[in-house]
Amino acid sequence: MKIIDAKGLRCPQPLLMTRKVFGEIKDKESVKIIIDSENACNSITHFLEDNGMKVNSQKDGNVYELIVPEARKITEAAAEEQVCREEIVQTGNYAVAIFKNRLGEGSEELGMLLIKALINTLPDTTRKPRTMIFMNSGIFLVLKNSPVLEALKKLEQSGVEILACGTCLDYFQKKEELGVGRVSTMYEILERLSQASNVLYP
Repeated sequence: MKIIDAKGLRCPQPLLMTRKVFGEIKDKESVKIIIDSENACNSITHFLEDNGMKVNSQKDGNVYELIVPEARKITEAAAEEQVCREEIVQTGNYAVAIFKNRLGEGSEELGMLLIKALINTLPDTTRKPRTMIFMNSGIFLVLKNSPVLEALKKLEQSGVEILACGTCLDYFQKKEELGVGRVSTMYEILERLSQASNVLYP
């Protein structure tokens, strides 16, 4: 079994290390990844699952172990082909990046009413975003007491990916109150923004 020990490394280093190793391993080789970051655990798990691998996870204190029973090599060529296929499938798709818990400047009360109206309208649109990203005070919109929680849950159920900035949740001490979507890293957020055909910043 090949072991990747990424304890003590900050994001995005554990994911970058994993990507490098999986570009060199032999097919069907078993791999264990040891990390002590929940954000890195989520990013690596999604990276491997997106590339068709089964991931078994376990936690001991603040240390996570991800085990891939049958890993396969992820070559640069394969990655490029995957990007090309995604570009074809995603034509016309877009991402929405929300950095505040209100819309626009001026009246804070009006701004909150507008952001509620915008998000509550999205489930009924014919062209939904592929990804919604919440950062800074925008993370308050994905908490359990959010006034738009039900609308965001409907969007997630319809296939919209909802990402909440892990650093922002930690800063506001709200990680335990996340009500929809999943915790993400800056590395993953930048990847989603760069892959989108259009990005809206309401």
